[in-house]
This record gives sequence, C-alpha cells and structure tokens, in this order.
Amino acid sequence: MLKIETTVPLLERLPRRVFDKGAFIKQPDDATETVFMIESGRVQCFYMTPQGSDAVFGEMAAGDFIGDLAALDGGVAGICYEAMERTTAVLFRRDQFLEQLRVSGPFAEAYARRLCSRVRLLNQLYVESRILPMRERLYSELIRLSRQTDAGRIIIAPAPTHAELARRIASQRETVTKQMSALAKAGIVRLDGQTIVIERFAELQAVLRDHLGDMASRPATPTPALRELDHRPPVAAMAS
Repeated sequence: MLKIETTVPLLERLPRRVFDKGAFIKQPDDATETVFMIESGRVQCFYMTPQGSDAVFGEMAAGDFIGDLAALDGGVAGICYEAMERTTAVLFRRDQFLEQLRVSGPFAEAYARRLCSRVRLLNQLYVESRILPMRERLYSELIRLSRQTDAGRIIIAPAPTHAELARRIASQRETVTKQMSALAKAGIVRLDGQTIVIERFAELQAVLRDHLGDMASRPATPTPALRELDHRPPVAAMAS
C-alpha cells in the first residue's frame, strides 16, 4: 500500500507543529483552513455535546489527515481532535492540499485509501452502537485496540484505563471495571505490567461473530509500520 509520506515531494519543505498530550489540534470553532497530516503520535476525534458529554469516533495516527473534509467541501463537522500523546503534524495550506490531489495520482490514491479506512471504521462503530449490548461493545473495542505480536500474542499496550474504555464505548467506568474483572477472573485476559494480554481471543471473537458476522473486529497484524509506531509511553494499566 502506498504511504502518504512517499508521495509528496514537497513534504520536507512544509512546516510542522508539535502538540503536547491533551492539546487540541482542531476544534469546531476553529476557522483555519489548514489541513494537518499526522506525522507521529496519536489523536482522538470526538463530538462534544452542549451538555458536556461526548461521542468518540476513534483514533487517528501517522498518515491520517485532519481538516481534509472541510478543505474538500467547505463543510463544518463540529468534531474535536485531541492529541493523546505528543504529536507532530505536517501543515498543508488548503490550496496545497487540493493541488496535490489534482496533480499527484499516487498522493490521491494513498489519501483515498486512508479515507476508505475511516469510512469503514465509522460504519462499524455505527452498527455496533445499534446492535451490540454493552459487554459485546467492550469486547469489540478491546480487539480493535489490540495487535498481534511477532510471537503471536494478542496484546493491548499501553493498557487503557477503565475510564478511557468507558468513554470509547459510551458506558460507565464502574460497568467497565465489572466486566474487565469478570474477563480476568475467567482467564480470558490478564495484566502483564503495562500490557493487557488477551489469552483467549477466539472466545471474544466468537461472541462478536454471532452478532456481527464478518464485520467483527480483528487485531492489527505485526507489520513493520506497526512496530515503528509502537513507541507510546506507558500509562496506568487497567486502572479505574
């Protein structure tokens, strides 16, 4: 698959901006036309209601774009983008981004593939929110966050807090804690330092397949790109 960074000759000349953990890269009231391409780090995108609750749309990582949809159609999405760790982004002016789409076939293809991945994830999250009970939504999120190591283990590293998991699946921290305790007691997951190991992945996957069929979440495979990006700092594992 083509990588965005290999398709833009001017990339080295574009400015960068570094965002510390917790900083907002873009918010609904931000009128800038800048398009951000994540170069390193992780970003969470979510919608914040006037009452202060939120709906999480998932994570973005290296190669993903922020502000691209507004650059294409001029619309306002009302989405917040928050750095989950120290994050570096390449800054495109709107005209630079659109020009690359027009003149560079490899760039346009790589961008289209990224966009397809985002649409598929949103489709899956929508279906899960309409079909799955809370427990199964947790199972799906655990699998979505996991990756397969070279040794074949299915792990989540660093382990998210229970509050973070609850936010992702629109649940309560106490409910997530209860379900995670049940999974640990049954030997399906275990804590290994700052890592959650899914010992009996097939059981979680089977439950999800009963509800979702082939749409059930899968762990990421151990590709070189994943290993290069696996530099995230540890956080409080399985903490409430």
